Amino acid sequence: MKEFRQERHIDRPPEEVFGWLENVNNLPKYLPPIKEASREGANGDRLWLKGEIPDRGEFENEGYIRTDEGTRTLEWGAEVSRDYSGRLEVHETSDGGSNVEVQLWFGPRTVEGEIQEESSGDRDPLEEGVSATLDSIQSQLEEGAGKQPQPSPEG
Repeated sequence: MKEFRQERHIDRPPEEVFGWLENVNNLPKYLPPIKEASREGANGDRLWLKGEIPDRGEFENEGYIRTDEGTRTLEWGAEVSRDYSGRLEVHETSDGGSNVEVQLWFGPRTVEGEIQEESSGDRDPLEEGVSATLDSIQSQLEEGAGKQPQPSPEG
């Protein structure tokens, strides 16, 4: 099983960062292949995704998602015909900001091997993808994408 792990400092409070990340409606904002996402099931523990990967076409996936607000942790994965899972944790830093850590695990029934074979030998497209995703999360949150709009003052 292949594991990817990266982290990024985000200059926003951890409650704000985690609140934005746990909202699956924000997935298309920072994960390019995802076009639609929703939580389903009686407990909201089912995740449905629709997306498109260039040169591979459109896809729909279903899996699980678990949220623990107390530890600011998200866990997700696929259950049917794939062995892929991930974990995201948001920790407070000494400056009042956040450290976002992402771990991904790809087993033999995922596209990880195929993606690696198609890339040039010195590149790791999955490592690059995790980094690009963290870059996108950082820019979305630090530039205010995760904030609620403020009412305009009446004049």
